[in-house]
Amino acid sequence: MTDIVENSRTSTGAISSLSTLWRYRDLVRNLVAKEIKVRYMGAALGFIWSLVNPLVVTLMYLVIFTYVFPSMQPHYALFMVTGIVHWTLFNQVTSQSCEILVQNAGLLKKIYFPRLLVPLSSVLVNLTLWSAALAVYLVFFPLLGGHFSWVLLTYPFYLLLFFLFVWGVGMILATLYVDFRDIKHLVEVSLQVLFWATPIIYQLDRVPVQFRHVLLLSPLAEFTVVFQSIFYDNRVPSLTITIAFMMWTMAVVIVGLWLFNKRVPELVERL
Repeated sequence: MTDIVENSRTSTGAISSLSTLWRYRDLVRNLVAKEIKVRYMGAALGFIWSLVNPLVVTLMYLVIFTYVFPSMQPHYALFMVTGIVHWTLFNQVTSQSCEILVQNAGLLKKIYFPRLLVPLSSVLVNLTLWSAALAVYLVFFPLLGGHFSWVLLTYPFYLLLFFLFVWGVGMILATLYVDFRDIKHLVEVSLQVLFWATPIIYQLDRVPVQFRHVLLLSPLAEFTVVFQSIFYDNRVPSLTITIAFMMWTMAVVIVGLWLFNKRVPELVERL
């Protein structure tokens, strides 16, 4: 009975936090706009630079795996780029989340506003910049071997879940980093391991069954399979993996909100 009450309070707290963020949406928009302007201050091309890296990477994979080292797997460049594009968002947010509270210590100590706006604005900045990579990917989608169909209409739903999952991970890391500074280095090492443990450059069904179940313990493996199903296989992800997708997202967001709301008020003075 106690567990049920506690879970109910946690869920209610999560909903309340999301409601608070909505009331401060104008402030979030201003924080995101300011951060993007600062990043490209002094650059002649400004935001256009965010298109250069994904454009070069996409062209590189297209040329190498189509003409230089052609793969036996059909449209291998499409398969790989689909995984890498979505991995990039997770990698960028995760690697930058640890220090986000420390970097904004002065602001947090001087001005009162919902502390959740800090990790949220950081994720939204990365999401805005990452949208350039997504745009490049969609432009080259037919050239990579993809086909536009009604299946792509399901993508926004899964992308929203992925965004919430990444935000939850960011909140957890930002909170833990204040007390455990080694978290940053652990994250850097873990990201390298996770990349190879995620079916980005290889198909999951080519992994031996006994290892396949181990890889699927990682939510990133499931998320990657979902995006590959939509863009590479041109089919709607299975109900089983969709439910797993939703459960992972819900669990990480609830834990992230609970930990952040519980610990950050105590940590601000130690930033």
